[in-house]
Amino acid sequence: MTILRTLSYAALLALMGVGAASCINPPEYSDTPEISFKSLTSVPFDSIKDGDPAGSFNRVVVTISFKDGDGDLGLSDEDTNPPYARLNPDGSLNKYNNNYFLTLQEKNSDGTFSDFVLPDPGLNYNSRYPRLEPDSQGDRKQPLKGDLSFKQTFGVGSPPFVRGRTVRFRVYIVDRALHESNEVFTDPITVQ
Repeated sequence: MTILRTLSYAALLALMGVGAASCINPPEYSDTPEISFKSLTSVPFDSIKDGDPAGSFNRVVVTISFKDGDGDLGLSDEDTNPPYARLNPDGSLNKYNNNYFLTLQEKNSDGTFSDFVLPDPGLNYNSRYPRLEPDSQGDRKQPLKGDLSFKQTFGVGSPPFVRGRTVRFRVYIVDRALHESNEVFTDPITVQ
């Protein structure tokens, strides 16, 4: 009787384990990436080159959290053909050569923020982040969730990165299918 009871409990536990394992499904995220602002750090430093002061800078790190349903995030160094080529067929710059879009915004006197327009339209703070899926994934689609940090160094004294000014960043990312995520705004920082 004791052996039968022990076997019954063991079978019940095994069935509960199988039942629990079958209930665990991969998360269902949209195939369009979704991001949220996580953190912003700014570290002021002075640079010295060949023994002489080279200037004051702020190293800014923007961290966002992301979710993507089909896991097609990031570009490799080999992703240089359309739609990721540097130039469009007409010779204009291709937006999708990058997949991380960062726009610096400055605080206006009325408390609102507006995009800082760089003097050359070809200049921007956009960049690429590498492919995020594991190599063993192959062609299989798999949801991804994590954090993505982007570092940028700004020279202090060059508008709008002037001491005492308040700035923030507008951020969005793009996946390999060219789905654009939502936009997020960082907390504001005062340049030091």
